[in-house]
Amino acid sequence: MLHRRRALSLLAAGGAAMALPGWTRASAQGTGWRPLWDGRSLDGWSFWQDGVGDSDTMGVVSIRNEELHFLGDGYAHDTAPPGFIATMADHGNYHLRLQYRWGERRWAPRGWQARNSGVLYHMGPQRSGLLFPEGIEFQMQEGNCGDAILIDALGVQGPSLGGTPLWPNWIPAFSDVPIEPTVNGGYARRWLPRLSDFERAGEWNTLDLVCFGDQAAQLVNGRIVNTLFKLRRSDGTTSLTSGRIALEFEWASVAFRQVMIRELDEAAIASIRRQGSD
Repeated sequence: MLHRRRALSLLAAGGAAMALPGWTRASAQGTGWRPLWDGRSLDGWSFWQDGVGDSDTMGVVSIRNEELHFLGDGYAHDTAPPGFIATMADHGNYHLRLQYRWGERRWAPRGWQARNSGVLYHMGPQRSGLLFPEGIEFQMQEGNCGDAILIDALGVQGPSLGGTPLWPNWIPAFSDVPIEPTVNGGYARRWLPRLSDFERAGEWNTLDLVCFGDQAAQLVNGRIVNTLFKLRRSDGTTSLTSGRIALEFEWASVAFRQVMIRELDEAAIASIRRQGSD
């Protein structure tokens, strides 16, 4: 017979799993994954929209069937200023996984251009007069998913090794001098293009972001497309290792689901360094 205390702990664990969104109940047992977005609300997240502020007065966000929609079917405005939702907590040393799919609608000034969104990470506090805080964007441009954009931050892109990015350990033989930024609109940006294309048009696509220490790997549908090393804040001396995580909207309808995260402890990081994946 089970010990009473053990039985109660099993019941509590089962109840906690059932409280999770349906898509993650199976992931809740033994893998370390937990929902970063709960599938039902924006609890734990903040909202920001350019020229609008921290309240969703235009009805940008909608949630249905455990999917988070930006500028979805019910959006009723002729303009769609860009913005994002961001975690209130900072995160470092983690593996983030989510799925996204494009909607149909686009708005000026990008009505004739590729749909665009992104995952922002290692993001700092909001800055007066600017949409984007300091940080890094895992860009999700339609047909070109996986570029990295450093926003008022420094870093070195993993060199191409026969068409695949260096990972997970830096090789001192390569130059570690950051590229010069493009300065405009109040930002100093460094654009680091992805080395491969694995996005599937018209389908749900899976993004993985693996961050530990001052480095990161960006994956599309299970393949590394970009890696970053020696991430620094704009002062050039302070390592950039953590910050808020944000999901972005930019003049196009897009949906997210199954937004999960797991922390990487020293053993997990050592395993990745040893063999390149988990």
